[in-house]
Amino acid sequence: MIPSKKRKLNKKEEEESEEEERIIFESESEEETKNKEESDEEEEEETIRFESESEEEKEEEEYLWRLSNIERAIKSFSSHSIPEHLHGREEKESEITNYIKERIKTQTSGSMYISGKPGTGKTATIQKIRKDLSLSKVRKCKQFFLNCMELKDKRQIYKEIGKTLELEDVERLDSDVISSALRKRNHMIIIFLDEIDQLMSTKSKSEQQIVFDIFGWTTIPNSHLVVVGIANALDMTEHIPLLDYIKCQPYLIHFQGYEADQISRIIKERLDSSAFTLVEDNAITLASRCIANNSSDVRVVLSILRKAVEDLKTKFEETRKISTVGVMLMNQICTQFLGDPQVNQIKSRTIHEKILLASLCQNQDRKEVVGSQVKKQYSGLCSQFSIPENNVSEICSQLDGTLLDVIGKPSAIFDKKKIRINFGTQNVVEALKG
Repeated sequence: MIPSKKRKLNKKEEEESEEEERIIFESESEEETKNKEESDEEEEEETIRFESESEEEKEEEEYLWRLSNIERAIKSFSSHSIPEHLHGREEKESEITNYIKERIKTQTSGSMYISGKPGTGKTATIQKIRKDLSLSKVRKCKQFFLNCMELKDKRQIYKEIGKTLELEDVERLDSDVISSALRKRNHMIIIFLDEIDQLMSTKSKSEQQIVFDIFGWTTIPNSHLVVVGIANALDMTEHIPLLDYIKCQPYLIHFQGYEADQISRIIKERLDSSAFTLVEDNAITLASRCIANNSSDVRVVLSILRKAVEDLKTKFEETRKISTVGVMLMNQICTQFLGDPQVNQIKSRTIHEKILLASLCQNQDRKEVVGSQVKKQYSGLCSQFSIPENNVSEICSQLDGTLLDVIGKPSAIFDKKKIRINFGTQNVVEALKG
């Protein structure tokens, strides 16, 4: 079969064919252009979405970073947080450390009595020294720390020390058993007793005997014992005359209150962990001066700064905008904490000083009370709350010239002296709230 020949297109048909092809080509080009534009738009939307998400992620990261800085600052103002450096206590730290290390080096016994008002850095200094001793390469020695305020029974001190000496039947321990055990020791033991003045009162000779026993153990030959007593009372050991009899004279160290510039350095050091400013310098200066002019109790300023930064955190969480603690906010918080200067002064006193002041509130219309009556009222309040009594005469001597005046010759017995009240009953009530 012979194939048919393709018919040759005339000019008109050729033009129509070319036009058709052109239309098809243009249509395809338009579709491609449209598809490309849609693709570009999708890519642009994806880019915008990615950039937006990245920006949100960055903002969230910055928010969390700033929040962690604020929280770290709050934690640093905890009174339980012991910094690497104790401003204003360098000399005391060095003096105590050198005394202890010398005793360890020479394997000789000794005793030390550290005194100072609450919040002057006594316990913080001792805790840092204990930590440094544990890390240093000193000769083998064992440490024991006890806050005597935690003892329900004062004679429980023998039991706690017995545990440290690894003695058997610690429930029945007495001073003689511990003395015998100390004679057999061949390495050093350091006993740190905080609030040791809580072990004494005038009511019981046996309680005075406890403190005598503890310091007296250091005079036992080869006892390898160092006793460090920490208390608020300036002259507690002077009221145990038997210590002189056995030639036990504790090394005395007294902590003075902090000055404004020392308080300021303490605050700034604790803020060093923050990567940006949280508290303005003039606000720090204000807080430092307020505390230095009141109780000099560094624990109070730590509480004030903690509250200020906590307020800053709350505001930051609500607004996500960072701000700083300025003079106005600091002044408000200082007022909240300090209020009436006398109220703040009462707040800074020891538990037994507060009990004495509270007991004197019973004499609302009398400005002077005889010593024997003060003893009776103080004893009654201690008994009511099951708190072991302390030496009333010593407590009054700590308050003398401030919240009360002790009137009478120094040689006169306390019962015959008069106590003049220099405080308002309402201020005591306000200070003891909570």
